[in-house]
Amino acid sequence: MQTPYIWGNYTIIVMPPSFPEGGTPNPLLCYTSITTITGDKSQEYVLVRTAAAMYTAAQVTPSNWEDYWMNEGITTFIERHVQAKLWDVTYAATAAFAGNNSLATATFIIGAKNKTYVTLHPTLMGADPDYANTIVPYEKGFQFLQWIEDFWLGYYNMEDFIEYYIVMNSLASINAFTGFRKTFSNFVETYYPSASMVNSILSGTFATQWIYPTGIAPVVAQGLMDFNNTASWNAKQLALAYIAANGDPAQRPSNYLDYHTWFSFQ
Repeated sequence: MQTPYIWGNYTIIVMPPSFPEGGTPNPLLCYTSITTITGDKSQEYVLVRTAAAMYTAAQVTPSNWEDYWMNEGITTFIERHVQAKLWDVTYAATAAFAGNNSLATATFIIGAKNKTYVTLHPTLMGADPDYANTIVPYEKGFQFLQWIEDFWLGYYNMEDFIEYYIVMNSLASINAFTGFRKTFSNFVETYYPSASMVNSILSGTFATQWIYPTGIAPVVAQGLMDFNNTASWNAKQLALAYIAANGDPAQRPSNYLDYHTWFSFQ
């Protein structure tokens, strides 16, 4: 992405230990927890996210809380693209795997109480914010964008679309239909030469499969989007080996030091 940063200097202020958040992005000034300052730089991803939020939470904002996924889901998508560039694709894939696991758990627990909270367009009138604010807009929103990239636009065209989305909606508050969908439609119609391809892309995306349905998206539930990867599998196997050892140091797995080379969330 080559989208200009419009807010001037990106200044980070490290807060006292009592600060309850990892990072809180604001134009011109980002508040971050002292816990993000680590010798191994394992918490740098927090600052990557706050920087991404300057584009898709501050420069472009949703006009209502029902479309909160446009804030957090798109920010998560950008964050993982940047992670892949700064570290490697395995880092971003492992983050997506962990996010998918969290989404599955949240969908099961939260969906049992109120199914509207496990859609990308929940009904929030009279809702308790403590229940309505979930991981769903973050991870299901990310998966929606990842699906568009994987099945329709491709990696580089998707990056072009995100840049186009930010530039075309800069300093505006928009909703999912007159904002995101319209921008997406304009992008496809402008940059794809074939009318049949345009119709195929536009008819294959959006509301019926992602915005309104509850629970896990069908393409994820059917295994068409698979977030498993070798790094995550290795971590799971090591955890199972420790469980099998049942606390006996003599039975610890031979590769028990592997975790020293892993990502903090692996």
